[in-house]
Amino acid sequence: MKVLTAKELKILDINSAWLGVPAEELMENAGRAVAEELAKRVEVKDKRVLVLCGTGNNGGDGLVTARYLAQKGAKVVVMLLGEPKSREAKQKLAMVKKLGVRVKRLKKQSFDAEIIVDALLGTGIKGEVREPYRSVIEEVNKSDAFKVSVDMPSGLNEAGEGYCVTPDLVVTFHALKPGLERFNTVVRDIGIPDKAATHVGAGDVVVNLPERRREAHKGDYGQVLIIGGGSEYHGAPLLSALAALNAGADLVYLAVPELNFEVSRSFMPDFIIKPYRGEYFSMEAIPVIEELLARATCVLLGPGLGVKEETVKAVVEVLKRCSKPCVVDADALKALRDELPIQGSELVLTPHAGEFYTLTGERLPSQLEEKVEVMRRWSRQLESVILLKGSVDIISSPRGKVKLNETGNPGMTVGGTGDVLSGLVAGLIAQGLSAYDAACCAAFINGYAGDMLLEEKGYAFTASDLAAQIPYAIKDILDFI
Repeated sequence: MKVLTAKELKILDINSAWLGVPAEELMENAGRAVAEELAKRVEVKDKRVLVLCGTGNNGGDGLVTARYLAQKGAKVVVMLLGEPKSREAKQKLAMVKKLGVRVKRLKKQSFDAEIIVDALLGTGIKGEVREPYRSVIEEVNKSDAFKVSVDMPSGLNEAGEGYCVTPDLVVTFHALKPGLERFNTVVRDIGIPDKAATHVGAGDVVVNLPERRREAHKGDYGQVLIIGGGSEYHGAPLLSALAALNAGADLVYLAVPELNFEVSRSFMPDFIIKPYRGEYFSMEAIPVIEELLARATCVLLGPGLGVKEETVKAVVEVLKRCSKPCVVDADALKALRDELPIQGSELVLTPHAGEFYTLTGERLPSQLEEKVEVMRRWSRQLESVILLKGSVDIISSPRGKVKLNETGNPGMTVGGTGDVLSGLVAGLIAQGLSAYDAACCAAFINGYAGDMLLEEKGYAFTASDLAAQIPYAIKDILDFI
């Protein structure tokens, strides 16, 4: 059975709410599940039950457990280690009080009970447990009562380690968590939708996007180097650059041929334009690029580059020299068919179906499930994250992780939206996201921005509109919680 980390669990909770299953409903189902599993193992009627509740949502689960046990005839006392923080937990406390269950604040650490419900700490703690929780855990472990832990034994950290409650039973939810394999654990379904795990959602963005520190300085949130442009497509790298900035990257360097210098410089004052000699990317540009590679946090190769033989050689050379994460899109993908995997670079490849065929020589099947398996296989083989663009995006990692994305609409068939997506991926990687998480979040944000534009403008929007919409899409997603 899959073991979920604290980060994955937080994503699941937020994605569930995004899909219409709110935290309040999950909390209710969790508390009921604990009461049911406890009642299967011990008689609860007329038993003295102490429910220990922390201030987080684990404590909220405990409050629901207390209510159901009281309804089964148990003599329940709730002991709080502080006031509930979330709206849902506060609501559950009010319901417990209305039922007439006795509620106390922690004053002493001597517990007279036949059953103890441990709902002190959930899955998010790091390191060793601190006071007053440690002393309470010590007292619980001294007790001869039957002990049941809600979701996790309190004190067990996100790595599955640390001094914790030693329960007779753990009732955990949805999937196992690190460290639970050594306890008597039962896993209960509490109504988390399958899509909360299989599809990218608001939780992926909320959990992965870094918080801005007040004391931050220029450059702390990444520097993106974009190598693109040529005689045919001067606008592609500009769209990528705009997306990278609007994703939150601090600095964007644009390396373009001299031919594109003036139009790039006049497009927007926020970009740092670095020209190289000639009308297209070639080995002559490598000295300019090498200097920029030292500054970059992430590199994007491909938008508007063209497919001249000299360009293909230069793309491969950059990837061999670059130790930074690289996003490879558009024309640069065509350079890599016989070169992957390239050692030393963490790659994100962003093909559509046609580019995928050019890259791999394999045509994609029509069924989504079969496509997923093809993507999983090629990600391992190419040692790269692949973001396959389509009506349903497929994001796969070399380690076998796969997520789907369903945001977006047919208005995004307009030229340039792929350049926006690749710039968005690079902008997120530059801020510290892993290649896989950045690809997942970028697909979701890009499609969501397109959906916002569809509602506002109909199908007649441009790639420039899409890039400009990114900050509003991110704000809307973050405001969800």
